[in-house]
Amino acid sequence: MKKISLLLFLMVLATNVYSQNTGEKRAIKITNEMSEVLSLDDDEKAKVYEIQLKRFHEVAIIRSTYAEDPETKKAELKKVYNRLSGKLKSTLGKDKMKDWRTYKKK
Repeated sequence: MKKISLLLFLMVLATNVYSQNTGEKRAIKITNEMSEVLSLDDDEKAKVYEIQLKRFHEVAIIRSTYAEDPETKKAELKKVYNRLSGKLKSTLGKDKMKDWRTYKKK
């Protein structure tokens, strides 16, 4: 029984580590893209990275927590994306967010 418990624990731990690495890579990729498109300074770039990293961690938690309840998962993910938009807008300003949306639509 101890071996099974240990195995399950290690599997969960490995999944979390993999998810964190994936989230970090995605946050770096988006931050670099935003920095290039919007000409962000180092301070803005650091703030955007932290916002994006937190977003990916929250999304991973929501997806695992509400895997069996798609309606709740969808509602919770929508809240995360709304907060993301607000945080980015307060960090970068309305003009840069408008430029970012225009770029993403292309």
